[in-house]
Amino acid sequence: MLLGIDSGQTALKVVVFDDDGLELVTTRRPTQTIQPEPHHVERDAAGVVEQLLDAIAEAVAFLPGGGDSITGIGIAAHGDGMYFVGRDGTPTRNAILALDTRAEGILDRWKSDGTLARTRQLTGQEPFAASLAPLLAWLAINETAMLDDTQWLLYCKDWLRYALTGEIATDFVEANSSVGTLDGTGYSSAALGEYCLGEFERLLPAPKPASAIAGGILPAVAKRTGLKTGTPVAVGTHDVVAAALGAGATKVGDYSILAGTYSVNQYIAPERVVNPHWQARPWIDGRSWVNMAASPASATNFEWFLRNLMIDTPDAIAAANDEVAALPPDADLPIYHPFLYGSPFGAAASASFLGLRGWHARAHLVRAVWEGVVHNHRTHMDWLLESATPRQVVSLAGGAARSALWAQMFADGLNTRIQVAHSTEPGALGAAMLAGIGTGRFADAVDASSAWSRVERNYTPGRGAAARWDDSHARYAATLELARPIWDLLEGEKP
Repeated sequence: MLLGIDSGQTALKVVVFDDDGLELVTTRRPTQTIQPEPHHVERDAAGVVEQLLDAIAEAVAFLPGGGDSITGIGIAAHGDGMYFVGRDGTPTRNAILALDTRAEGILDRWKSDGTLARTRQLTGQEPFAASLAPLLAWLAINETAMLDDTQWLLYCKDWLRYALTGEIATDFVEANSSVGTLDGTGYSSAALGEYCLGEFERLLPAPKPASAIAGGILPAVAKRTGLKTGTPVAVGTHDVVAAALGAGATKVGDYSILAGTYSVNQYIAPERVVNPHWQARPWIDGRSWVNMAASPASATNFEWFLRNLMIDTPDAIAAANDEVAALPPDADLPIYHPFLYGSPFGAAASASFLGLRGWHARAHLVRAVWEGVVHNHRTHMDWLLESATPRQVVSLAGGAARSALWAQMFADGLNTRIQVAHSTEPGALGAAMLAGIGTGRFADAVDASSAWSRVERNYTPGRGAAARWDDSHARYAATLELARPIWDLLEGEKP
């Protein structure tokens, strides 16, 4: 059996998979976030380790063979943000999550003074507010004493793996998420210098393949969780990459979507292509690249709607599905901009319903939210087409994949076949696959995917849906352009 860990920005999940890749046990813990002031989104780094250990112990307790039956462990977690480790191995401050936007001012300055244009030639991509470079620059100005006490800057999965094994490392995917070299083999000292962050390169862990075994379970962790001391733990990777692997997107030409906290849209390419509309990171095979167009504007909009507008509704998700299903395909809907937590169009962009009328009911708003999310994914997916082969099929994972209605909207809105894998936790499945590769169970990612990734549902575009969605998307895109001066006005800037 293999154990996969997926620590996202809404929940931490531990899943044990049997020898056929089927989920035996799943335990989860909600992500606890801290927002000490506007634009700051943080997390208790020690607290998430406690959650992880408890979740592992709960999962292992269900297994007849206990921890001895686990032959390998893989970890996937949210990307970007930052976890800080002091010389004594404990956190030097709260972790910063990928929804944090405190460094927007740093990015604005770098854009205006030409820094981003110069570093793009060195790294092949531009950072966003929660990327390592702008966050580190903000901390270098505002929290210098803390950085003096910090020995390592880690991503989430690296912090969790360190807690399990005591070993420091990262993978090539995340090492290249902000300050990586064009060839994807390590960190760009030249880019760090352009950002005036050269002195901090010493804090960055050495990159390794995601499937490499980084270390074994520590005795104290084994005692706490029931795992066997020395159980091998793979380096792991960014959760969206693991989810693509778990969903079956592993080869050049494959498309995948993760519709969760972030709108993540990926295409595996044979070589790196530099484009401001996406980030390009080494794929886990070490030979190809994953073009990743993303923004924090996906299924989390529906979670916000449920939390704030359906809090007293019994079985709110089922109720929302039933209400949307009762609407006719050509129902008059408001247009929804899904930018509660960020957008592909700058920090000023915000969420809104446009065209709201007295005859609209809750069902219209829910469907507008779902369609707005699809529109945002389509925006990213169309950008990827600038250097990709036309999409024929897209693997869909994340919260939206759990709804047949919503998955059908993706098929209609993208005018392509959508496939959903059998696993309800593709990120944890992909993480477990990496452990399987590292321990010799699988030869490589394609072998792992062939053995464990199975398509459970397919959705094809409905008759006449493409024309309706083309018209709808054109109107959506037009409203984005018209909204820009309004967003600036609401931010207190001149339109």
